Amino acid sequence: MHQKPDADAMGSSLALFHYLQQKGHHATVISPTNYPDFLKWMPGCETVIDFESANEKALEAMKGAELIFCLDFNNIDRTKNMAPVIEKSPAIRILVDHHPEPKDQFEYGVSDNTAAATAQMIYEMLYKLGEEKYINRTWPNVFTPAPSPTPDLSVSPPHRPVYTVWWPI
Repeated sequence: MHQKPDADAMGSSLALFHYLQQKGHHATVISPTNYPDFLKWMPGCETVIDFESANEKALEAMKGAELIFCLDFNNIDRTKNMAPVIEKSPAIRILVDHHPEPKDQFEYGVSDNTAAATAQMIYEMLYKLGEEKYINRTWPNVFTPAPSPTPDLSVSPPHRPVYTVWWPI
């Protein structure tokens, strides 16, 4: 997620975290910086490592990573002081993002600026993979970004409705 994460960055990261855990994978969410108190209600938020305030713990978690999911940012520089660590990591970097013009810094990924939010993309990815059974009503993180999409309108308006992806769960 990007520095000073918003609801989409935190929500999409925690949604993927919960999915990976349910599938038996070890996953850690690391935020490049602190995040607002109003996001701390999200299930799993208490496990998020703040790279700036818990640097050694974050570096230890990143050291053993095989994959680094880069959610809700299109340029590694948006991770502030975490950027050099991500760039030097031997882990495979996977982008999932809705912002336009991603940098060529990721081995794999999808960038879709017609999506209203990265969390929408995570939901659609799981749904299309037939994995929607892992999305349950106890972790509403996937739904959080809908009322708080990119406020500066730097992302083009969505071409598909956000609300249609909510009902199937």
